[in-house]
Amino acid sequence: MVIVNKSGVHRLEVRCCDCPNAMSPDIQIPKTVFTFGVLDDFLLDNLECGTSAMNYYSKLRQMTSSMFPHLVPVMPYLLHLLDMILTKHVVKDQYRELMRVARQWRQLKIMKWHGFGHRSDTLSTGELTLFCPACPQPGINVLLSGDESLDE
Repeated sequence: MVIVNKSGVHRLEVRCCDCPNAMSPDIQIPKTVFTFGVLDDFLLDNLECGTSAMNYYSKLRQMTSSMFPHLVPVMPYLLHLLDMILTKHVVKDQYRELMRVARQWRQLKIMKWHGFGHRSDTLSTGELTLFCPACPQPGINVLLSGDESLDE
């Protein structure tokens, strides 16, 4: 299993459950795991510094192996060797997975911030928007008389 954390990309051997009623090993053990810490850190770097996913992932590879970041094995060793032999690629990285998981993480965070964490309601248009104090809000930051409207 490949674990992507703020400290780098790590490979860890994990054994699956062999109980009679257990699911198959490929369902029990995911191939790649991103920790909440790395997802929060990427979100912050992306929003505040404009860091792209490619640059962030390159930073993680550099933190894993500062001497040879291009040789960071990010898949099980035998699969890595097989992939090298069959496709002539030196390293297969988790860049696309980071992109997909970051989008899903951002959506989950937005839903949590707006109170959809424990409800199974479907979202309707505009429910995830933030209140904007600069926009005209009748009765809040704009005083309207009875015959006026915001269109005027």
